[in-house]
Amino acid sequence: MKKALITGVAGFIGSNLLDFLIKSTDWEITGIDNLTTGTKLNINKQINNNRFTFKRMDCIHLTSLKEYDHIFHLAALPRIQPSFEFINEHVIANLVNGIHLLEIMIKENYFPRIIYSGSSAIYGTPEHIPTDEKEPISCLSPYAFQKYEFEKYLELIATRYPLNYVILRYFNPYGPRSFNPENKFNAYSSVVGIFLNRKKEGKKLLITGDGKQKRDFIHVEDVARANYTASVHPEKLNTAFNIGNGSTLSILELAKMISDEYDFIEKREGEAEITFADITKAKRILKWSPLHKIEDYIKENHS
Repeated sequence: MKKALITGVAGFIGSNLLDFLIKSTDWEITGIDNLTTGTKLNINKQINNNRFTFKRMDCIHLTSLKEYDHIFHLAALPRIQPSFEFINEHVIANLVNGIHLLEIMIKENYFPRIIYSGSSAIYGTPEHIPTDEKEPISCLSPYAFQKYEFEKYLELIATRYPLNYVILRYFNPYGPRSFNPENKFNAYSSVVGIFLNRKKEGKKLLITGDGKQKRDFIHVEDVARANYTASVHPEKLNTAFNIGNGSTLSILELAKMISDEYDFIEKREGEAEITFADITKAKRILKWSPLHKIEDYIKENHS
């Protein structure tokens, strides 16, 4: 039986990946999380599953990876804005922890496939729309730079050691558990989840800037399936894939789908004007395509 490790398992994407792997495979899964941004509530339904083991710990405290066939590295700290203020904390979470995993592999001379949760934030405001993986890198925040820096470490270390990696550059994931109102610094909080929560609480939606900024939204189950598909691909890939829906929606259009009550607030610096994934490469090589539509999700969760 195969064994997998998920770092950041109690977060939005990590917990959904856990659910997907429990449902779709017979693997034994170990999940670690320091619960800085994740919550045990996200993994409660799997806690008593005899194929899942949870350990509350940091990546930096792992000492061996030899028992695992697949490593899903999702552990990360927050989003774009906090990375400007809490710089060192983000460097440790978004870069040092991942490098520790690589150092263990080198020390043990054991190189399981590692699926790295990257970010489309590395493209900044892209020159080409839709954006493919050859787009020039233009990091507009420390968070984006840290995500790209680990990509480069994978690429460089692989020139000397037989690393086996896949980078998945997520665009804007949404879905169950995407927003934890108890934790405003949740690592992959989605504006979709934030808007739905404010609607549920009877509050006006808050739109940054003029709301014309466009986003490519991808359902978290499609993200989970991309992780699984990348992990079992029969060939060594050592490359990056865009994981998005291949379409865009403006923040204002999104808000209007959820509520008639909204206000505009000050624009946030360091965020792209548009994200729009060209997912041709993922379709061609991974044989992966998104299955979910954001309109359906909003209808199901609108209240």
